[in-house]
Amino acid sequence: MIAVVVLAAGESKRFGEFKLSARVCGKPMLSWVLESAIASRVGPVYVVTGYNAHEVVRLAADYDVETVYNPWFRHGLSTSIKSAIIAAPHFDGYIFALGDMPFVRPETLRALSDNLARAPIVYPVYRGRRGNPVLVRRDVLAFLLGLEGDVGARALLGMLRSLGIEVQDRGVVIDIDTRDDVPLCRT
Repeated sequence: MIAVVVLAAGESKRFGEFKLSARVCGKPMLSWVLESAIASRVGPVYVVTGYNAHEVVRLAADYDVETVYNPWFRHGLSTSIKSAIIAAPHFDGYIFALGDMPFVRPETLRALSDNLARAPIVYPVYRGRRGNPVLVRRDVLAFLLGLEGDVGARALLGMLRSLGIEVQDRGVVIDIDTRDDVPLCRT
């Protein structure tokens, strides 16, 4: 079984306000990520909180997800990955999704999951560009647990055998770091 881990502990420093609650196309950014993760039906969804944890928990309350608090969130993304693995150590693989990437489609998460047996690390590719989220198999968790600082699972791509799968999902290369990154949506 695979878990989808939504990394939502960051401080949103470049955004200017807490970005996961910022409205994107009519609803909070984090809602898009959670809805996609749940709709994928890949497995249970965990949300790692840290900065502004009470707001993330509030946003996640309407969804069938588990929240995990990362008390070390100020030490970077790697600590959120470790917090998730410690809280839920029994899965065959983990899809690490970013809370500020609201347009990843459920079928992309399923495509990653479908390739679990093919490589220890599986990532999406859109028109030649490597994207997120990243699937990491259980047998390489020791490498993930060894990461330090503000690095995620993509840091392992050069170290371990990995597989890029082509997807027709532009959302895998769209992350929202600043207000200017928020798309204009038609209503």
